Amino acid sequence: MSKALINLYNALERLKSNTPIHVPKGSKINNDTVALEAGLKRGAVKRSRPELAELLDDIKEAETQRIGKEYNKKNSRIVMQKEALKLKQQLKELQEKYDAQLSQINSLIFENHKLRSELCILQEENELKTIIKFKKDY
Repeated sequence: MSKALINLYNALERLKSNTPIHVPKGSKINNDTVALEAGLKRGAVKRSRPELAELLDDIKEAETQRIGKEYNKKNSRIVMQKEALKLKQQLKELQEKYDAQLSQINSLIFENHKLRSELCILQEENELKTIIKFKKDY
């Protein structure tokens, strides 16, 4: 864990225990207050940074505990990221199976075309060998 991340977690803990150094006591616990408490500028804790995903989840949990609500981790960013990774893996496996099946079908289509052309050639050769052609009566 980097020093900056440790510093942010320490700031979060101070905000949880309501003993902040840089922000007023009783402040909301959000990304900006954690950044300010850690001695950083507003906006330093961004959602776009994947290394801060767990911290963002902890910040949301701390704020919901501060206001007296229960935090639902099912919708947290980390859970959603893990679910997205599982779905990407499943998609990759299905794509590989699809490509294998497509390759097999293309091979069979080619083989079928080849056999049909050979059959036409054999039928033409067979017609040339016959001396008398009989009319079929139906």
